[in-house]
Amino acid sequence: MFKFIKSMMWFVKKNWYRYLFVLFFGLLYIAFNLMPATIISELTAGIENGIVTKDFLIYDILIPFILIVVGFYLVATFKRLSQNRLTTTLYFALHSRYMEQILSQDATFFETFKSGDLLTRALGDINSVKFSGGNRLISLFLEMTSVIAIFIAMCFINLPLAVCCFIPLTLIFITNLILKAKVKRNYKIVREKSSEMGNVVLESITNVRTVRAFSKEDENYEKNLKYSQITYDVEKANLKINVIFQPMFQSIVAVSTIICYGLGAYFYSINKITIPELIQFVMYLGLFQSPLTNIGNIINNFYQSLISADRLNEVYNSKSKVLDYNDAEVLENVDKIEFKNFSFRYDGDEFDVLKNIDLTIKRGQTIGVVGHTGSGKTTLVKQLVRQLPINEGTLYINDDPIESFEQETVRSRVGYVPQEHVLFSRSVEANVALGGVDPSDEEIANAIALADFEKDIENLPDGLATIVGEYGVTLSGGQKQRLGIARAFLRDADVLILDDSLSAVDGKTEANIISTLKKHRSNKTNIIVAHRLSSVMHADEIIVLEEGRIVERGKHEDLMDLKGWYYEQFILQQMNSKEGE
Repeated sequence: MFKFIKSMMWFVKKNWYRYLFVLFFGLLYIAFNLMPATIISELTAGIENGIVTKDFLIYDILIPFILIVVGFYLVATFKRLSQNRLTTTLYFALHSRYMEQILSQDATFFETFKSGDLLTRALGDINSVKFSGGNRLISLFLEMTSVIAIFIAMCFINLPLAVCCFIPLTLIFITNLILKAKVKRNYKIVREKSSEMGNVVLESITNVRTVRAFSKEDENYEKNLKYSQITYDVEKANLKINVIFQPMFQSIVAVSTIICYGLGAYFYSINKITIPELIQFVMYLGLFQSPLTNIGNIINNFYQSLISADRLNEVYNSKSKVLDYNDAEVLENVDKIEFKNFSFRYDGDEFDVLKNIDLTIKRGQTIGVVGHTGSGKTTLVKQLVRQLPINEGTLYINDDPIESFEQETVRSRVGYVPQEHVLFSRSVEANVALGGVDPSDEEIANAIALADFEKDIENLPDGLATIVGEYGVTLSGGQKQRLGIARAFLRDADVLILDDSLSAVDGKTEANIISTLKKHRSNKTNIIVAHRLSSVMHADEIIVLEEGRIVERGKHEDLMDLKGWYYEQFILQQMNSKEGE
């Protein structure tokens, strides 16, 4: 529990005054909760002593009771409002911190954490920590304070009776200690299995079209059912513990109540307690049940929240390996890019993906990057958008190491169209607009025209306002690629990277986009990664990667004269193209 509290100190220090508000109203709540027993005791004493008069009932019983009820209502209301405000603030803080952490990570982070797992942590684990860090953290203190206050009040009435009734209640804490390890272990399994199920469900939703295309609906359903059953089984085992856990507290309180009546009668018979005092004592004992049961619930939930907090801390404590220098500067423009003896290896790999790369790219040049699948093409260009750490060698921007510039400003100078179609469930216009800052309609229209997407607009049901669906599900592969290219054109960055982003477009559309690059980006840097060599024929320099090394380089004509891999691949693609006509 103390580990959980320690993990929440970043929020407590920042919002200590909110906790004080809840604590203040919580203590008033405890005080008001004890008062009705005193009124009832006084009424009983009045009846016993025969002093019940109209004035006694009005001024000594009714008015104080009404004031207590009104005060209790107001205090309970403000306490609940303060708790809800604290919980909501914590929920927002946890989500904000979670998203900031994810958005600051490099590509290696997402090789460790799967999307479904991250989603499960963002929903289930944050929700669990929200309640414990907000309501439960302060409620545990208040419930324990309530127990102490009630016990002290009982001691003032009859100390031996209070001690005898309280002894069985200590079994609650012993039970907590016994079940602590099992509760934590079971809940950890619950969260892990929930994450696994989240991954499977997300994969099914994301790839539903592929599943249908290969008639794998039944197989996919069985896979989801299997993981759902596993999650159900571990959740059921966890609930069994709770089913045993909670009634045990009520049984212990029942034992204390029996002791209270039995010993209370005895102490009354020997004139150690009066009837009004015994009634007041019984009412105090009745107040024990709620806080003690709540303490059990809260402690049980804390064990679960501790697991959730650990899972969140795995994300919070993940440090990006892509770091800036302490005195990182703002990158104003990109005039020159230089890879110098550059090598890179992914974590866990035995071999370098890139090996001794030496490449200089100047403003106004168009560079083609080609090679076998897995030769390191995408890894090379990802370095320019700071998605991967620098392992060995140096990457210079304008003759300075890329780490000497702020990551955000580096990325702002690069327009990157990745292999994956990154589209959001928004309109066509909104997806393109992501590439700029408050772009005008004219700028969006111009970017769409440059990407040769203009002719597709009239075929969409709502034109620019057409919602493309999640991941652009309503568009063809070529349309998705061209929307991504339009977004990059809108940015009009110093460097444009097309990472195999013309693979799904037809030959005519490809030629139009290449022509646009020549005309509108002649004074800026363009890097085209491609498998289809027609996309890079016009480039100022083409590099051929093989197993991470540059094995061929030069213009199209130079590489054709070499009669190496590029030549063979180009001839093969030309032959295939003619056969397809």
